Amino acid sequence: MVLKIGGVSFDRLKIQNLYNAYLGMTPREQTMALVAAAVVLVLVVVLPVTVATGKIKKLERSIGEGNDQIRTIAREIDDLNLERARLNDVETSLAGGFDASISTTLETLAGKAGIKDRIDSLKEKPAAPSDLFDEASVDVRLKKVTLNEVIDYLYSIEQNPERLLRLKRLELKPRYDNKKEFDVSFQVSTYRLLETAGGGE
Repeated sequence: MVLKIGGVSFDRLKIQNLYNAYLGMTPREQTMALVAAAVVLVLVVVLPVTVATGKIKKLERSIGEGNDQIRTIAREIDDLNLERARLNDVETSLAGGFDASISTTLETLAGKAGIKDRIDSLKEKPAAPSDLFDEASVDVRLKKVTLNEVIDYLYSIEQNPERLLRLKRLELKPRYDNKKEFDVSFQVSTYRLLETAGGGE
């Protein structure tokens, strides 16, 4: 069976016939035939491969950029969830950690730290008004305490498991009569989230 397209028989285009036809050409015609064959090879094989390779590389870059964007979004979501968790912790602390008897609590903690007798004064002070939370503050003065005693006492205040107590100001002055002891003053505050800030009326 001979396949014909437009009156041209592929049987005549066998490699042997083409080779014989090539040998029958003049050197100039042979050169032109080789150039034409090279052009056809470029157009039929090399050019499509080059175009396909370019498209593949472009697609790979797009996929890589997409993966980078996905990773960036995932990190931002993780950061957002972390901030939400922190906000929930703060709101929980503000909701249930207010200490209405903050002075008594500070005295109790000082007793546990063994320095209650060195409390020079506890003075409650009004806090600046806020639309978000209520605040109660106490100015504390201690005398003749060591650095370790101060650290232990302040740690017990900040890490109180039942009340939200936060240190706002701290001043230590070495004593002239004993350089290992200090006179200390600091402020402690406790907070309560207002109902309007939590979404109430």
